[in-house]
Amino acid sequence: MIYDPTAVNYVMNTLQAASYLGVPKDLIDDLVAKRNIPFTKVGDRVVFSKAALDYWIYAKSMENLQDDLPNLGFQGRKVG
Repeated sequence: MIYDPTAVNYVMNTLQAASYLGVPKDLIDDLVAKRNIPFTKVGDRVVFSKAALDYWIYAKSMENLQDDLPNLGFQGRKVG
């Protein structure tokens, strides 16, 4: 089997997840300890799904965007 790190179903260890997200491994360990990042345990190993990390980053960016829109002068339309 050939492992393709660009595949949606790719699974990473902590060091790979840190590299993928561009953050230190210690930050990933801290996020896992606080359960603030999607992960799965396989025995004693912590693993990360690329698809879950991609969705988590997308969801976090949408939260930030929603918070930032009023500061950018966008008030939106009221529904109803």
